[in-house]
Amino acid sequence: MLIIRPKVVNYMDVIPVKEILLENRLGNPTLNALISNVDTYEVLLLQPHGDIEADENGVRNRDHTLAINQYSLFLEDANKKQADLLITPEYSMPWSVLETVIKEGQGPTNGKLWALGCESIKISELDALKSALDSVATVIYEPLDSFSPKFVSPLAYVFKAPIAANLEESRTVILVQFKTEAMGDVDHFENIGMQKGTHLYLFGGDDASIKLVSLICADAFGFEDTIAKKIHDRALILHIQLNPNPRHESFLACRSNLLRYSRDETEILCINWASDVIMEINGQDKSWKTIAGSAWYLKTKDFDESDHRLCANHRLGLYYTYLQPHRSHALFFNYEPATFLLTATKVAHIGVPGSASKRTGPRLTRTCTWNNEANKWIVLDAVDDGFSTLVDEGIDAQSAIKQIADTNPFNAERIMALSSGEINKNRWYEVKSLDSCVIELPEVVRRITFAQDMHEDAIKFRTSRLQRFSRLWNIIEQNDLPPSINDLKGDFEFQWSPNNPQQNIKSSIEKYATVIYVGEDSTIPQIEKTVTRVNSFIYESSSDINQCISAQQRFHIWYRDNNDQIVLYEPHRNLNYDQTGDESPVDIGREQ
Repeated sequence: MLIIRPKVVNYMDVIPVKEILLENRLGNPTLNALISNVDTYEVLLLQPHGDIEADENGVRNRDHTLAINQYSLFLEDANKKQADLLITPEYSMPWSVLETVIKEGQGPTNGKLWALGCESIKISELDALKSALDSVATVIYEPLDSFSPKFVSPLAYVFKAPIAANLEESRTVILVQFKTEAMGDVDHFENIGMQKGTHLYLFGGDDASIKLVSLICADAFGFEDTIAKKIHDRALILHIQLNPNPRHESFLACRSNLLRYSRDETEILCINWASDVIMEINGQDKSWKTIAGSAWYLKTKDFDESDHRLCANHRLGLYYTYLQPHRSHALFFNYEPATFLLTATKVAHIGVPGSASKRTGPRLTRTCTWNNEANKWIVLDAVDDGFSTLVDEGIDAQSAIKQIADTNPFNAERIMALSSGEINKNRWYEVKSLDSCVIELPEVVRRITFAQDMHEDAIKFRTSRLQRFSRLWNIIEQNDLPPSINDLKGDFEFQWSPNNPQQNIKSSIEKYATVIYVGEDSTIPQIEKTVTRVNSFIYESSSDINQCISAQQRFHIWYRDNNDQIVLYEPHRNLNYDQTGDESPVDIGREQ
């Protein structure tokens, strides 16, 4: 049956995959990742090392032999792990690897979807590949100029689809989507050498199934709100990239267009190459000193924010942040080359009882790195988050905070936030409120224990936190302490516990206290506000008034004065012996 579609006015046309398949006598596939039930699904991602060459003939891996080995084993691993969704970034997968796998019958099985950003190819070469695979696969793509010398930036969807004449049988399909916009690179190799497509292919979206749509890098430049409205709800949007600046305003705007709606059933999975790509353009090497920026964005209200889950993800290279403007969780992958295997909950649960519907987000279960000597992917027990290169373990304070971070990186960040007085609400320690975990629209990652973002704001933030904590440690270590915390002399341990959320230090006799160093540039009015704020948090967190008074008496704050001396602020302010036990020590209308 031939489907006649109306003439495309917009250059970016969203085409339902089921229509394309019907034109080719194929049925609509049932893909595991898009079934809106409580089952989890497996996702396997490749964030490759960037050694790339680009010229008027296209974009490809410079070390072709290495790429063949890496990607062949990656696809082999996908079959072993039975990954439901497999993704590689733009311009990465060698066509020869995919061709061999399909010819050998090692492509995805029923229910699985491969979304492979492939090396550039000319339409004439794709025509030839289509003919070469005709006996084993149906290759589909929008018609472009076969005589053009220009290349395309392709995304190859590979999956099994039922044969319309006999739905019990299936056939491998390679549905190729082309990039619709050229990247604004200074060498203009895409503007000059690339043919543009017009189609975005839409999987699912009917019969209570989840949508899946993919963007190819600079597609973000032309991604209009009309398209976002059409696809955002109950959708997983993939964005594969070869991108030197994933924080460019057009990419931020694209994500904002998708995440700004009220419902929580939108997820975006961005996959870029690893950081520090080296790209040979017309024979000249250019080094990109940039982040990777691969990340999973999601809005689910059931997201698992437990330290247990987030620390396990962190250890393997998936780092939590909270994108405040869109009230979204943004999980960034480690910037180094790796493969990532995740177990994820579905984007949406349709027709599922509320008690069973828990969309808790992705869980990173395995990370692999390439071993050149063994010529294979090897499993890592833990991934370097960059914090060890930031701290000086010869300094006692930094050595101590590093040991805390090794066990629980969020506790390390909580201790440093409280130690600097940078807490703004009673439950400041929850990851969505912890200031080092919160990101704004520029998406600069200020996490201290994930220290790979080299943006100047991130470096300044991390440096300041470590310096303040180190100076506070030195203050306590010098033993010139007020009487109420004399028990800290000689033996203390910085510690954070949910049972004592407003305290950050413990003495050898198991007594907790709150100690803060506000730094070099705080005024007395600012310090007074910090004191009032922390006192109120202590009050709200205390089980009774006596516990509150005791905790407030063991709260002290230091600052550097105009004479460049470190000074303890009003050491006796909380020692009011006439305090009654039935009133708030914060709200009685007098100085504490």
